[in-house]
Amino acid sequence: MTSSQEKVTFLMLLKNRNFLKLFLAQTVSSLGDWIGVIAIAVFAQRIGGTTAVGAVMTARVLPGFIAGPIAGVIADRWDRRKTMMVADLLRGAIVFSLPFFPTLAYLLVASMLLESLTLVWGPAKDASLPHVVPQNHITHANSLNLIAVYGPWPLASLVFFLMAQLAGFLSHAVPALEGLAGNEDSLALWVNSLTFVFSAAMIYTLSLPASRRRVGKLDFGEVKRDLVEGLQFIKNDHQVRPWLLGIAFTFTAAGGVFSLGVGFVDDVLGGGPRGFAFLIGFLGMGMIAGLLSVGIISKKLHKDVIFSAALVFLGAGLVALASMNSLGPTIPIAAALGFCGGAAYSTGYSLIHEKVTDDLRGRTFSAAYTVIRIGTLVGLGLFPLFAGAIGDNTLTLPFATLDLPGSRVTLWFAGLFAVGGGLLSMRAITHRGGKGQSSSNEDLEGYFVVFEGGEGAGKSTQIAAFVEWLEARGADVVTTREPGGTEIGSRVREVLLDKGATEMDPRAEALLYAADRAQHVAQVIRPALAEGKVVVSDRFVDSSLAYQGAGRDLGIDEIAELSEWATGGLMPDLVFFLKIDPSAGLERAGADPDRLESAGGDFHQKVAAAYLELAARFPQRIVVLDSSQSKEQVHEEILRAYGERAGKHVPETTLARDFAPPGPPMPR
Repeated sequence: MTSSQEKVTFLMLLKNRNFLKLFLAQTVSSLGDWIGVIAIAVFAQRIGGTTAVGAVMTARVLPGFIAGPIAGVIADRWDRRKTMMVADLLRGAIVFSLPFFPTLAYLLVASMLLESLTLVWGPAKDASLPHVVPQNHITHANSLNLIAVYGPWPLASLVFFLMAQLAGFLSHAVPALEGLAGNEDSLALWVNSLTFVFSAAMIYTLSLPASRRRVGKLDFGEVKRDLVEGLQFIKNDHQVRPWLLGIAFTFTAAGGVFSLGVGFVDDVLGGGPRGFAFLIGFLGMGMIAGLLSVGIISKKLHKDVIFSAALVFLGAGLVALASMNSLGPTIPIAAALGFCGGAAYSTGYSLIHEKVTDDLRGRTFSAAYTVIRIGTLVGLGLFPLFAGAIGDNTLTLPFATLDLPGSRVTLWFAGLFAVGGGLLSMRAITHRGGKGQSSSNEDLEGYFVVFEGGEGAGKSTQIAAFVEWLEARGADVVTTREPGGTEIGSRVREVLLDKGATEMDPRAEALLYAADRAQHVAQVIRPALAEGKVVVSDRFVDSSLAYQGAGRDLGIDEIAELSEWATGGLMPDLVFFLKIDPSAGLERAGADPDRLESAGGDFHQKVAAAYLELAARFPQRIVVLDSSQSKEQVHEEILRAYGERAGKHVPETTLARDFAPPGPPMPR
């Protein structure tokens, strides 16, 4: 596992062959998308005039409200690599067919299908990213992905121009292609289709874990349940909901800039169309700078703080820009707006990647795509109407007369809208602790270490060796376990592991673990930490997240909130997760399995996957160790990681000590 302390660079990411393939697929298909937008607009103008162009652009927006949520279900239910490949090939075929059916009806249907397939491709790609790069590379990876999306924009205009010129030449030079005369956009459309074929080829070579969540025939009842589950998660989650609303508010403001910007620059700033192009150019450069810089900034500040601050500054900057009366001062403001927008966009995606579990990630990113389209549509469609309704006014003050054209007032409103989104997103910061991002350990002098793993992972052996190493160097250590670290906990343990308690409801099981943990923290862990001791526990919160949250399908976030309440927010400083194949671990565990050990192979596979998901989400506190190595090798890795992270609690280093198994492993 890549250390969370390792310096992350863009070059390091591009040396990751899996990520490079995804990046190339995104870059080339985005170039095709931008070429396609231009070519389809020209194609629509040729066959139906300005009205046709408007109808086609509307047709590309509408699927976001219907196909968007369904696309998230697809990304979470079916294999994401195959989903992306099929979407690319279908997009290529549809675009390739357009010149052969030059009717407005066909173009409208094709546009809606293209947008629907893009909505399927995007969430599947975004949900796959954590399987392509380590968790601590996510922010940089998102920055590069967003550059891949928007970077080809200027290049697309040049490619379209060259394709049109080439089509004109070929129509005269090659008799078989004389049909291109007057239809020069056709060649650009065919080039666009080839970019999707290239993307599909890159995706085909990706190494991704199978993401099929369920097997069997298509059940529309299950699809509906998946859709409702995703919407309820977004509605109820105290972090994801403010982030998505913040993103929506930002794109609403951005839509207002593009719809009102030309008129504002021309009428108020006196810059004309060239001035608007100049302004947008600096906005774009600022956005690229923000995308490239956010990885460095995130090392100094929490990502949720960066996200909220960037939105507030973006809104304030837009208010300042709308207050200017000449083009010159707006240039640095536009660059700053782009910087804040790029930083917010990249950070928002990274937050969702880190916060949302793999089984909900597709639906969450689908919701992000939908709110982006809604926000953009509101900004593009409604803000010009507001500006027109307000009209041009003046405000006479004692010292001056202030011009208040409708575009200026509406841009002020758009800026305040973005500020509101930033302030709203700050609510997510207050809920950070319940999801493992922070804890209430600040007032405690000790250090809290937890060993986690599936059955038979060797936790007890490693705990004994680690504690022996600490005590031999004078550390004051308290060793404990869950369930059963207290007298009350031991009674709870008997109930939890009783093989006869086969009818125990999963919620009752989760509550019993929470009760054991509450007593454990109050009676053993917190007092020891308050005295400056090192507490080493066999299992803690992450066991409940994996076993009850994932294994029992109760929901990781729901169990996290329950555990936060039970522990008062206490979280481990360091967690060692001993990774082992579940079937091999169960063989190690012995011939007399307890109730949880007898839960079945599928249950333990889900638990193992959940542990890895938690490690990916929280690399700052979870270290993954391969327990198939020798005991000495695992012990050395534990000492090395402890030495890197425990600060003042690290005694003098020494070589790994000999092992003497302390007895049978403690079951969950």
